[in-house]
Amino acid sequence: MTAADDQSLPRYVRLAASIRDQIADGTLRPGQAAPSGAALSRVTGYSTLTCRKALRVLIGDGLLVPGPSRNARPRVAGPVTIPAERDLADARRALSAGLAARRRAAGLTQVELAGLAYASVTTVGHAETGRVWQSRQFWERADAALGAGGDLLRLHDAYRTVGAVQNQRQNAQAPAEERTGATVHRNRAPSGVDDRSVALGRNEPSCIMIVWGDGTVTTVHPPATVS
Repeated sequence: MTAADDQSLPRYVRLAASIRDQIADGTLRPGQAAPSGAALSRVTGYSTLTCRKALRVLIGDGLLVPGPSRNARPRVAGPVTIPAERDLADARRALSAGLAARRRAAGLTQVELAGLAYASVTTVGHAETGRVWQSRQFWERADAALGAGGDLLRLHDAYRTVGAVQNQRQNAQAPAEERTGATVHRNRAPSGVDDRSVALGRNEPSCIMIVWGDGTVTTVHPPATVS
């Protein structure tokens, strides 16, 4: 018998144990909002005060964390799994917002920052609106011009790292021909040549056809002796 089923225990203790079991078996996942006291009251028939007390017990145990506001529901503690796409978008926003915030705090216009960073105004504008294609040298100069102490450069490097990791994941999942942009077909005889008239070595292809990503085809014929 579990604590959730032990009728000798106070109701809030049994309810806390039941929620703890849901966290353990994955019914409630890290980052997910726990049921509110009112919702638990409707399900269990216990008073709202009893249900809220159970939630406070779990917060005290570290299994739940308080919501961001007084009336927000607590959430299950633990790391939250975020898709790589969101990781990359968050890193991009942090970089562009960091540049804009630093520039405003320094009292500079985009034109003035462009002069200090030896870049065009368009480059600065793009960087502040999330189109962060600029080189690392630009971010080094912007960091120095704004006295950011390396903060902008660290945001840039974090963004590039997340992007590289995402590309590696995508490449690892893609078939080999998609990763190279070409499909290789082997053991096809050259056009207009009878297969039987070509002398081949063991396991040697009669030709290699390479279909490139843009649809063009290249055919490579190895040396052959025609009888």
